[in-house]
Amino acid sequence: MEALKDIAKTLGKKHWSFDVDPCDTSGPAFNQTNWFTAYPVDTESQNAVVCDCTIAPGDGFCHVVNITLKKQSLRGKLPPELVRLPYLSVIDLSRNYLSGSIPLSWASLNLRHISLLGNRLTGEIPVELTKITTLQRLVLEFNQFSGNLPPELGNLLQIEGLVLTSNNFTGDIPPTFAKLTNLTDIRLGDNGFSGKIPNFIQNWKSLEKIMVHGTGLSGPISGISFPENLEDLRISDLNGPESTFPALSSLIKLKTLILRGCNINGQIPTYLWRMGNLKTLDLSFNKLQGKIPDEFAHLTKLEYMYLTGNLLEDLCPSSKLNSSITLVGVKETVTPATHCKIDAKQ
Repeated sequence: MEALKDIAKTLGKKHWSFDVDPCDTSGPAFNQTNWFTAYPVDTESQNAVVCDCTIAPGDGFCHVVNITLKKQSLRGKLPPELVRLPYLSVIDLSRNYLSGSIPLSWASLNLRHISLLGNRLTGEIPVELTKITTLQRLVLEFNQFSGNLPPELGNLLQIEGLVLTSNNFTGDIPPTFAKLTNLTDIRLGDNGFSGKIPNFIQNWKSLEKIMVHGTGLSGPISGISFPENLEDLRISDLNGPESTFPALSSLIKLKTLILRGCNINGQIPTYLWRMGNLKTLDLSFNKLQGKIPDEFAHLTKLEYMYLTGNLLEDLCPSSKLNSSITLVGVKETVTPATHCKIDAKQ
């Protein structure tokens, strides 16, 4: 309780009821406190302190294992006092107004999940943070973090989610990231990285989502072998030379494919029109040529296709199209094909 009082003060969290045990959820007084909000009006707003009374049966105490304070208008700083909660595994402080840097003391905790999305945090990712070998998800997006990514992040072998979008990170993607073979979700967009998009992406066999939008990285991507489990592949605004379309024929689980502004030339490969799970396809602002074939009809789940800014011919597929499809990117044409919306090439 004393630790929680100090944590609340550092965060700027008000209205925790310190006269009621946050771990005694069965007591009638608990429902009148602000330790846990079961049904918030705003679904993005979450308020919870969660205990586990079985995690250390030998000591006879309950221990705080999760603090989630999302969209609580907190205006303080990240609390070093978390180290006084030795069994804490989840800290989620998303969508607040917190400032300052990540406390070095957090390195002594066995955290599994850290989410600091959407705050005003600054500084570099401290090397000390990479000592949390239990970490499975690290979410730092939409802050003002800066500097190079520490190579030691490659030692977080249990990490599954690494979300760094919309910060001021610079430098190359460390080669040590090749060791992160448990990654399922990585997002690097909207930063100031340099160097080439790494071909060790192929090492991430469990990867399901990768987002590399506007990172400052260079191509080409034609030589990268992407993992077969990918469902969401988004790369855009690559620097570097032109290249042919990457080999994606084995990615049969793909639902979203965005390769926008990646300096891709040549024709769209025919296998792409047989990827029946695709819902969104964006190949805009490349140098693609040729026609859209009748095989387009195989994309029965497709909802959006963007082909703006290419060299494609003014042709709408003659096959019957799904009425929800928006096709963008070839010359304006009047065609008998049903439900085919075509906008002028930009």
